[in-house]
Amino acid sequence: MDNNAVIITIGDEILRGRIVDTNFSYLAKRLYLMGIDVRIHYTVPDREEWVWAALSEATERADIVITTGGLGPTPDDATRKGLARFLGKKLVFDNRFAQKIRAYFQRRNIPMPESNLVQAYLPEGAVPLENDEGTAPGIFARKDSMMIVMLPGPPNEMRAVFRSVELILKREIALPERHTKIYRTIGVPESVLYEWIAAEEIAGASISYYPSLRGVDIYVVAGSKEAREKATAALDKILLPHSYSFTEDERIEKVIGDMLRERKQTLAVAESCTGGKLAGWIVDIPGSSDYFLGGVVSYSNEAKEKFLGVRHEDLVEHGAVSSPVARQMAEGAKKHFGSDYGIGITGIAGPTGGTPKKPVGLVYISVATPERTFVRRYVFNGNRDAVRTRSAATALFMLWVALKAGDLTKHNFQDGGEFAE
Repeated sequence: MDNNAVIITIGDEILRGRIVDTNFSYLAKRLYLMGIDVRIHYTVPDREEWVWAALSEATERADIVITTGGLGPTPDDATRKGLARFLGKKLVFDNRFAQKIRAYFQRRNIPMPESNLVQAYLPEGAVPLENDEGTAPGIFARKDSMMIVMLPGPPNEMRAVFRSVELILKREIALPERHTKIYRTIGVPESVLYEWIAAEEIAGASISYYPSLRGVDIYVVAGSKEAREKATAALDKILLPHSYSFTEDERIEKVIGDMLRERKQTLAVAESCTGGKLAGWIVDIPGSSDYFLGGVVSYSNEAKEKFLGVRHEDLVEHGAVSSPVARQMAEGAKKHFGSDYGIGITGIAGPTGGTPKKPVGLVYISVATPERTFVRRYVFNGNRDAVRTRSAATALFMLWVALKAGDLTKHNFQDGGEFAE
């Protein structure tokens, strides 16, 4: 058996542009880190004949096929039928899994629609895979040398089932050694990171860049532990000051929360253009009540004055989008909630509202520490959502620097901002 895979996404909603296929990126990344290369990706409709055709085509490409989607209880969920047709098997009712589906609804004290029991039908000889997040089991089947894994479509269910799939693949396949290290960086553009790393002339490892609006993840993959350590020894010198985590999917708001909890310190925020996005990210982390005291969405000038103590004369003289206002928002949040740290964000997210002096994308971000207050000025590119996302991410970046160094002015900023008076 080779170490190549095909991923098949099944769903009309993806082909119609109603949702974004995040399952593929997650699976492809996980498989690559395991030592399995994805050779091709198909997206097909919820039709039995399309599922059958995609599986038939996949046999020419790889010995491992993973599908997502189409395992629900409604008539348009045709994945099971397509798999049965491909295997030349009939669908049989699995009583054990039917009991699990009934128990799922009983635990929630809600009646079970009889249509859900269709999810207990599996191709003869196939094995159900436990799904603790929903009612649709994953399915594991074989045809000749081919391994077929079918996963539910909802991302939380897909990831839950895939954890057991990883164990199966590691048991069944002789995987090549892949030694990895992940740098989750923030505050440095991808192009700058590339130039820094290229200057090191690193050999014996592959380096991949995964940029987003929130930062750049850098993956180092080597065939041996020694090669990885040699590569990362050079990378550490340039990346450590800008890397908030080395754990896949660990978000900076969790890292910040752990730092605050350890120090027994607290945080409050004041947001204008981000409209609560920053506070939302913070409270996404379980246990954030240990250190996050609250936030104010002060969208109007009146709210900035009333709840945060922003001076009326500064709003008149400098405008709501200005360094003095951002500073007073951060300090006002800190004072109002009695926190150790405060963040203030005010800006023009667009697409309207800009002027020649204050263009769309102009944002002032302030961090008030126990010792002093810092303000930086940014002009972010992108649409309204991009500006708001970059603003919230940069605010977390500035707070992370403050927690590490205390004095933001000592950090080697590469984020395009500038300190403002």
